[in-house]
Amino acid sequence: MKYKLIKAMAHNWTHSFMSGMNYVNGAFVFDDMYQLARERKGQKVTITWLPEHHDELFSLTPRVRESLKHYRKALPEHMSRHKIEAGAISEMRTEVYVAENHRMYVRSYVLDNRGKEHVQFVWA
Repeated sequence: MKYKLIKAMAHNWTHSFMSGMNYVNGAFVFDDMYQLARERKGQKVTITWLPEHHDELFSLTPRVRESLKHYRKALPEHMSRHKIEAGAISEMRTEVYVAENHRMYVRSYVLDNRGKEHVQFVWA
């Protein structure tokens, strides 16, 4: 496995989750994520893919939680297509927040099993 592929895999995953293709129960998931980020006024809305954090689900909308169920099932296949071994990822998350400059940011974050962080802005 090549660790340099992790960044692209995480970027694609976050981009897919926050894209116009993620449409659940009559609306886009990214609309809910953006609204949550606006309400939190600078605090991040975090989706932790690995390891799963069930306590963060309570702060999300039903639409986002429904989407998460499907995305979490698909994550192993996505990683496999990118030739990433599951054991190589210690932590993986998507973060959405409004910065001090009032811009919305979407960021992918991965911590690999060597302790190296792979961080990339998906939308800034």
